[in-house]
Amino acid sequence: MWKPFLTIAILLQLLPGISEAQHPEPADQVKSLIESCQFSQAVNLAELYLLKDSARIDLLLLKGRALAAGFQYKEAIAALGKAHNLDSANIHVLNELVNVYRQTGDGEKAIVAGRKICILAPDNRYFSLQLANLYFSEEDFGSAVLILLPLYLADSSSFYVARQLGNCYNELKQSDSAIRFYRRALRITPYDPFVTGKLANVFIRENNIAMALYWTQVYLAQDSTNIPILKQNGYCNYLLIDFKSSAKQFLECARLGDSSKFTMKYLGLSFYKQEKYDTATTFFRSAFLSDTADAEICFYYGVSAYRSLAVDTGLVYLSRTLRLLMPSGKFLSTLYSELADANTSKGNTDTAVVLLQKALEANPENNTLRFKIAYQYDFHLRMPYEGLPYYRAFLKNAATGEQTITNLPQQVSYADYAKNRINEITGKKK
Repeated sequence: MWKPFLTIAILLQLLPGISEAQHPEPADQVKSLIESCQFSQAVNLAELYLLKDSARIDLLLLKGRALAAGFQYKEAIAALGKAHNLDSANIHVLNELVNVYRQTGDGEKAIVAGRKICILAPDNRYFSLQLANLYFSEEDFGSAVLILLPLYLADSSSFYVARQLGNCYNELKQSDSAIRFYRRALRITPYDPFVTGKLANVFIRENNIAMALYWTQVYLAQDSTNIPILKQNGYCNYLLIDFKSSAKQFLECARLGDSSKFTMKYLGLSFYKQEKYDTATTFFRSAFLSDTADAEICFYYGVSAYRSLAVDTGLVYLSRTLRLLMPSGKFLSTLYSELADANTSKGNTDTAVVLLQKALEANPENNTLRFKIAYQYDFHLRMPYEGLPYYRAFLKNAATGEQTITNLPQQVSYADYAKNRINEITGKKK
């Protein structure tokens, strides 16, 4: 039992700079061991001295610090708790408790200790900021604001306080206040990428895409190689239907080494919207390989593949999309329709007509599908009488609802073609 203490006694004799004429304070000896990362020796030495005087708060504090450094959190809290019982107004002990509670993930107890410190030292900004951060970590953003606002009013030149207020209001979905404090932070420290990104995200959330684009452009004029801001700028251009600009920005991200799913997806979409399907396919493939459970990417990959004449690949991934999820009616209808087109290209016209019927079932409001079913029966399957009811239904819905002006490759409108074919089919029947 006395072997550890014997070791410490020998160690004391060997400590550099210590002779019989020199007797460092016990606390200094323990602190020296902690500074040299000899945590277990520091604990043993502190306990040795505490046997002589168990009320030494400085030694209990150092013992707790050494135990925490050695990941013995339960024992550290016990030592610090004893010190706190001896002197409940000792800020150093309370602050060490805050640190240990944070390390153990016990945010609630860290906050309790932090509040006690702020009561003891109400004018100390460091401790107030620490408490605000504890509230933020625990997602109590309202309480964090109550601490940060007086600090901001006392000193509005603090970038950190303005930024944290912006973060709190952002989490609280109070966009106007978040924008105010993010912009204040940028006046203090212009071109901060974190704040610029957060500010742009708030504008995007509020559907003010033009302002989000503006702030990202302001930053990129200063630093054109920041990938997160480039991505935001590209995304804003995409939302504003400027697909050439969005493709340019996302291509720059890729050139700088960004191969993330987000970048590859929106590169694909930017080219897809420009009907450059062969280029889009490459990027959708990269995006899908990074997340094979993303049905949306799988769908666009399939569509781009078959539209760029890789019909087999298109069929594989459009079919896979169906297995990934059961989409909404309109999306499911579009999926069946695209699958039908791909099967028609492959020569599977009987499968295609079944898929078109499924598309119509999923979205009966899409009148064009009635024409496509009729045309599939009439032109591809050579079964005009089967298509006749769909031609008639198409014209009936076109007359009472949305007019369809789309033309066939022969430059004949759907409506004119349907009328002519009805007359021809019924005429033959007669």
